Amino acid sequence: MKKILKITAMLLIIAAVVFAAGCAEESGTGESETPETPGTAGENATENITVENNETEANETVETGQIVTEADNGTSINIINGENFTLQLRENPSTGYSWQLNVSEGLNILSDNYTQDEASEDMVGVGGNHTWLIEALSEGSQQVNGIYKQEWMNTTGTEDNFTLTVEVE
Repeated sequence: MKKILKITAMLLIIAAVVFAAGCAEESGTGESETPETPGTAGENATENITVENNETEANETVETGQIVTEADNGTSINIINGENFTLQLRENPSTGYSWQLNVSEGLNILSDNYTQDEASEDMVGVGGNHTWLIEALSEGSQQVNGIYKQEWMNTTGTEDNFTLTVEVE
């Protein structure tokens, strides 16, 4: 009987250590998270934030320049040829809606990622951020155009649109 109690106690200790190690791994410094752009409606929320050699969870190196959000819709930004910028737009693909993005030939989409907002397990239909890393390839006036709609639906003209002019020097 004593042997069974010792084995049970040992298993409980091992389980507690494994549980504690799992909890410790989940907490982090948040250094690899994408910085959010502060701002309120009506403000130009473009920031000149440079994050060089930021290691992501996939061990990729990501270099970002300006961060552009929906607050910058209809505006223009200036960047140097060969540099890149980050475009972040709110999206909720669980409803079937997503951004269809088109860029002019002088721009190149380096990465295209969606990150869902944090939610409890029982929540459905949670939105998030769609993020594109875009590089300037040619000098001159370039365009980024997006339409937010369900991909299978016809365009009616009532959809949300995003337009950005990129002046590449």
